[in-house]
Amino acid sequence: MRCWWLWLLLIWAGCAGAADRLITVGEVAGTGSMNISRKVSDLRDLSGRRGVDEVAAAGMAVYFVPIKQEYVNFGYDRAHHWLRFAIEPVPGRSRLMLEVGMASLDLVELYTSKTGGGFEVQRAGDHIPWHSRPVPHRNHVFRIATDPGAPTVYFLRLASANTLTAPLTLWTEEAFARHERSEQLAFGMFYGMLVALFLYNLVVFLSLRDRAYLWYVAYVGSFGMGLFVFDGFAFEYLWPQNIWIANHALVFFLCVALMFGALFARTFLDSARQEPRLDRGMQVIIAAAGGLAIFAGTGLVFEYGTIMRVLSFVAPCGAVLTLWIGVKALARGFKPARYFLFAWTCLLFFVVLGALRNFALFPANTVGTHGLHIGLAFDVVLLSMALTSRIRVLQQGIMDAQRDLLDANARHRGALEARARELAEANQELESFSHTVAHDLRAPLRAMDGFASLLKMEHQAVLPASAQRDAEQISRSARRMAALVDGLLEFSRLGRTDPVNGQVSMQAMVASVLEEIVDRSAVAVTVGRLPAVSGDPVLLRQVWANLIGNAVKFSARAERPAIAIEAHIENDAVVFSVTDNGVGFDAAYAGKLFGMFQRLHAATDFDGTGVGLATVRRIVERHGGRVAADSREQPDPRAGGDGPRRAAITHCMHACV
Repeated sequence: MRCWWLWLLLIWAGCAGAADRLITVGEVAGTGSMNISRKVSDLRDLSGRRGVDEVAAAGMAVYFVPIKQEYVNFGYDRAHHWLRFAIEPVPGRSRLMLEVGMASLDLVELYTSKTGGGFEVQRAGDHIPWHSRPVPHRNHVFRIATDPGAPTVYFLRLASANTLTAPLTLWTEEAFARHERSEQLAFGMFYGMLVALFLYNLVVFLSLRDRAYLWYVAYVGSFGMGLFVFDGFAFEYLWPQNIWIANHALVFFLCVALMFGALFARTFLDSARQEPRLDRGMQVIIAAAGGLAIFAGTGLVFEYGTIMRVLSFVAPCGAVLTLWIGVKALARGFKPARYFLFAWTCLLFFVVLGALRNFALFPANTVGTHGLHIGLAFDVVLLSMALTSRIRVLQQGIMDAQRDLLDANARHRGALEARARELAEANQELESFSHTVAHDLRAPLRAMDGFASLLKMEHQAVLPASAQRDAEQISRSARRMAALVDGLLEFSRLGRTDPVNGQVSMQAMVASVLEEIVDRSAVAVTVGRLPAVSGDPVLLRQVWANLIGNAVKFSARAERPAIAIEAHIENDAVVFSVTDNGVGFDAAYAGKLFGMFQRLHAATDFDGTGVGLATVRRIVERHGGRVAADSREQPDPRAGGDGPRRAAITHCMHACV
């Protein structure tokens, strides 16, 4: 009983499958084209080993199932599919064009039944070189000739590691040519827009060096190349003979586009700093996309179809995560996120439609097939606007920061001016105080010196020797104190007086100073060639007087006192030096030599106030130079005698050269 019902079911199915829904040429000619998806029946070949003679046998008709969808779409299916359709006989022979509108299919074969038996075959697909196609076109196009005597039966064999979607359109030759021109125009506008945005933002990146623009350019370039491959143009124009690249380029560029898109989103939204937890998810998406790109580009580990399935899952996840980060950025008040969210929402919508189409959950109509084109067009335009808005926000932030800085500078300038006035008043009071103190000190010092001298002269006969020595010590101390007061006044006056620059002949100035303070009969003096410099002649004369006076003082105990005055050029500056063969000093304390009240010898050994070299340093530094000193233990071969002492003045203005 069960067998009887089973035979009735098979007979009914066979009758339903055998009743081909004939395609009339008149319908095609009337409109110029026809979607024939609902006119075909499908046989699923799991092994992929069936031949056309086997599937065309009379007994196989019961296994063909009519397609009830508007578009042929089997999703991810590794099986081979045989599609059967028939065209009614018409008087004369009509030439039609059959377009399979999915360029990424691996295998597309059209078998046409011949009147005398057998089949004529035409082959296409990206598993054969592009130039071997029967019609040179980015999609798989076949010429169809109808038989005027009987219906012509056709078998279309399809297989692909990618999604098995096959929009079937029957065209007249004239309508196909018009459609091709319109389609080329549309694609030209689309890819022209991508190239224009790519180049524009590349120039902006080279100008600003903003990484957001770099990732945007990489994203647009890789996504655009992925669609260029998807549309079949890359196989036609870039690698028509390379079948391996034709089969792997699509998934590779889509993976790279996902990776760069996630990098752009991270940089644009600053998710690493603003949303560190969600940013870890973005890093996972980037790593997954990069790994899939490596697998797709090398063909290792995973096959093409597996990578495409994983990508169809990862891409929507990454889009949703990015959308959520964008929503949180907008909630923080980041205005450019508005454009970003709109762009990402459009792309996400069409990415989801594409994923549903890949799994045969959405029809392969114009939106399902070209949804990525529409989504990417909105995406790249709106993201470019988002970048422009981001730059405006950053510029506004910089302008606000500059305005705040100017306000702060104005406040600080006012405070500094007030402080300068206070310092000027304090300096004026200090100067007045210094003159008062100096005047008040000089009188008692002169009195001390005078009374001590008078005491020695008038009471020399009755004073004991010890009292006379004490009186002499009082006189020396008073004179030394008076000299110290004069030195302090002179040093303080240097800080209040601006140098009066003029051309100064150092040769003449040194000769004049030597004439005044050096006894040439007691000291051997050597003077080299001294170039002229720009400076204050009064102040520079004081420098030479102090240095030469020190050299004479500290070399007085040498057996043959000698002084050498020289100059040389060093790093575009003139270095003047005064060398003597005096007692020298401990080089470890050279840094203290030009300090105020710094003495490296006891006052009982050499007179001095400790102000002279400090005055030298103040004058030289006010001229833009510096001073230094060194001491060598070995005798100076030019002068002989004890260990030499050397002080160097360095004037660093180019006018000195």
